Amino acid sequence: MSVVKKHKTTTLFVAFFLTAGICNIFTRSESEFIGSIMFCLNAAILFGLILFWMQTVRDRLLPTRSRFNLLLCGALMLVYLLIRVIRYRVLISSNIVGRYTAYLYFIPLLLIPTLLVITGIELSFGKRRFAGRIEYALFASAIALTLLALTNDLHFLVYRPKVVFAEFRMDGGTYSQGPGFFIIWGWIILNLVAMFFMLFKVMRKKERKIVIELILIVAVWIVLSVFFSLVIERLNLVRMYNPPEINIFCLMLIAECCIRNRLIPYNENYSGFLSRMKVPLIITDNKINVVHESASPVSVSKEILESARKEPVYIDAETRLSGMKIRAGYAFWTENEHELHAEQKRLARANEILNEENDLIAVENRLKEQKARLDAQDQVYENVSSIIRPKQKRIEELLDNIKPGSDSFAQAIGLACVYNAYSKRKTNLSLIDEATLPKSNRELFLALSESARFLKCCGIEAAATGEEYSDIPLSDIHDIYDTFESVIEAYISVLKRMTVSILSDGIRIVMEATGKAELQGTILPVECKESDGLLFFTVRVKDKGGDGK
Repeated sequence: MSVVKKHKTTTLFVAFFLTAGICNIFTRSESEFIGSIMFCLNAAILFGLILFWMQTVRDRLLPTRSRFNLLLCGALMLVYLLIRVIRYRVLISSNIVGRYTAYLYFIPLLLIPTLLVITGIELSFGKRRFAGRIEYALFASAIALTLLALTNDLHFLVYRPKVVFAEFRMDGGTYSQGPGFFIIWGWIILNLVAMFFMLFKVMRKKERKIVIELILIVAVWIVLSVFFSLVIERLNLVRMYNPPEINIFCLMLIAECCIRNRLIPYNENYSGFLSRMKVPLIITDNKINVVHESASPVSVSKEILESARKEPVYIDAETRLSGMKIRAGYAFWTENEHELHAEQKRLARANEILNEENDLIAVENRLKEQKARLDAQDQVYENVSSIIRPKQKRIEELLDNIKPGSDSFAQAIGLACVYNAYSKRKTNLSLIDEATLPKSNRELFLALSESARFLKCCGIEAAATGEEYSDIPLSDIHDIYDTFESVIEAYISVLKRMTVSILSDGIRIVMEATGKAELQGTILPVECKESDGLLFFTVRVKDKGGDGK
């Protein structure tokens, strides 16, 4: 049916074209009225045929650069005929209009072949980078040559007048051709030859009859152009068509040959194309009446189609119906989401496994953190244990060797309390971090104070006095406290009273004792002085190691 319709359209087009030629013959009628009517009919038919062809190109071709180029060629064809109407029927007495309409002829004469060559380049080479550069160069050259023709009054490189310039209107015999004229026509002919060459190159890959068709069209165009120039114009014979019309419709015939042989993307016979598609698809009019359907049509009610116009709907759990607006109605299609749902279920199972693995990893990390924390604690406890182990051993020996009720029981218990106080404060100091210890702190005072307090268990009056806060680093606090403990252990058997105070870089011990004892192996140097029956011990943070003096 579409083939019959296409042939009917072609036949009607040819009939109108012949009618336009007949009208052109009668424009030479002796009756001015009849001549004018025939000219108007001729122009109207030719304009209508070009517009009709442009509309068919717009409908038949896919929205590509080729379609745009052909539509622009159609617009320039209309300009070509419009210039002819203005030149010969509207403003025939104006010299300026007559001259510039002749110049304006070069706009379609240059741009139409250029656009056709660009179309041929796209058909031959596609969207390659060098093809785009050639297209820009061709278009720029066509524009430059057009400006050369339009500015002829400034340089006379295209047409040189043989009459007074004020009377120059481009009538026959009033001008001669300049070098610009031959350059322009050489460019036009070169473009046409390039267009034919590229079309033959593309058609060579198709059937042989396509090449023959194109050769016949080109041959007819050349014969008609030569016959018109050498016979009709010289003998001033009756003509059905003028050169612009011959050029326009021959170029149109070449473009039509390319379209119908599918050298240009072509969407005609989409009904047959759709009927062979296996994709579930239907096309409706604006009232949701089915116009075309594929080999696997969408079998749903009109109400469901109405709903699918706005947003996709599900016919069943796995079939999604979508719709979209097109030029003359709507397109509806379905998508089977079985594989998608299966994939989603697989991903959901994978996510569950990943979540379980992540939970196991989180538990494992927590256990590692706990183990690391316990290992750190064990290391700290081991360090603390190694520090206080000698004192703890002394305490065990004291407790093992004493007997309740003996004379030395109270003295031994008191000494064990002093050792235990040292162990407690030493443990606290070992658990403190140097980085977190405030610069001004009471740790040394608290250690000295607790040891002094437990000396009372041995019958010794002792106290820590003076400033409580100091800026002594933690490592030096350990050394000072250990040295203090060494002094106490050496003098505890002869000690009666004692006070200790903190200096800026150490401690000072003042004691009353019944005698002097020998200090051995103190960590820090101990300076000892005696005055008024009292012993004065000064411990400063200086060189590590040393005995009492």
